[in-house]
Amino acid sequence: MIEVNVKQGKVSHLLYTLMTQTKAKKFRAGFIKANGDYRVGKFDLKDRETWKQSDGTMYQRKGKKRTTNADEYILAHDLEKKAPRNISIARLLWFSVGKTIYKINRLKISDEVSVMMFEKVKFNHLKDLLSAKKVEGINE
Repeated sequence: MIEVNVKQGKVSHLLYTLMTQTKAKKFRAGFIKANGDYRVGKFDLKDRETWKQSDGTMYQRKGKKRTTNADEYILAHDLEKKAPRNISIARLLWFSVGKTIYKINRLKISDEVSVMMFEKVKFNHLKDLLSAKKVEGINE
């Protein structure tokens, strides 16, 4: 029999806790975009007011409030494309912080209740997770 810690609450709080509990400020994530494509990237959770874009120009945030729900989306800064991204928690497949990789398994019971399991995966599985062909649940 396997003993499992069960926590009741919002998934977004648990995700932010897992992503910020180590010294590492950056994380990798694999998720399904809104158009159905698989996307992998390096991100951080810093709240930036200005940042340098990939073409070298500086961008300044317009001062408006966040338009997405914080319980449904992670607002992260893409370190490769140098722009903010909203990562859907419902479409997040895995993330890694430091040398710890968490694969996310979901079981939807009803519209209001769902069970999410964060399975720790060995670090040598990272190459498999970076390619879309080897990740379960992707039809390409």
